[in-house]
Amino acid sequence: MGTSRVPDLIDALVPRLAASSDLASVKVVDGPLVTDSAALEWLFVGYDGDQEGDFIAATAQQEWAGLGAKKKNEDITLTCAIVVERGSTEVRSCRSRTYEIFAAVENVLRNDPSLGFSTPTVCAVTEHTFHQAQTPDGIQGRLPFTVTCTTRI
Repeated sequence: MGTSRVPDLIDALVPRLAASSDLASVKVVDGPLVTDSAALEWLFVGYDGDQEGDFIAATAQQEWAGLGAKKKNEDITLTCAIVVERGSTEVRSCRSRTYEIFAAVENVLRNDPSLGFSTPTVCAVTEHTFHQAQTPDGIQGRLPFTVTCTTRI
């Protein structure tokens, strides 16, 4: 019996997002990344996109599936974020693009809510928050969101 599906969840989600044609122009990243990339659109899995944040990638709760079952139900909350930057101060286009990327993420999960895991497994976006800020480099939209996965190990 595995201890947790958290690592497997991240390993299953990142390549599916990276392979999505709707996310072709977005830099999909596993966790926080140190880079000198000039990319303006980012999708982080296991990171909320806040450089001042607490860097919690995921949380999980487990309970026994039943007496003698030797199986556990696990509820995983995976932290993710979209960051969109623009070289201008025009807010509307940044906000619209941020939510276009968010819709593409949801479509990946709707197309395969089990992410290839055995049943019973269901993963979905369950919560999000939108932040917008004018920076010295222009407008930035940051949308941290959670993917919740209910599974059995």
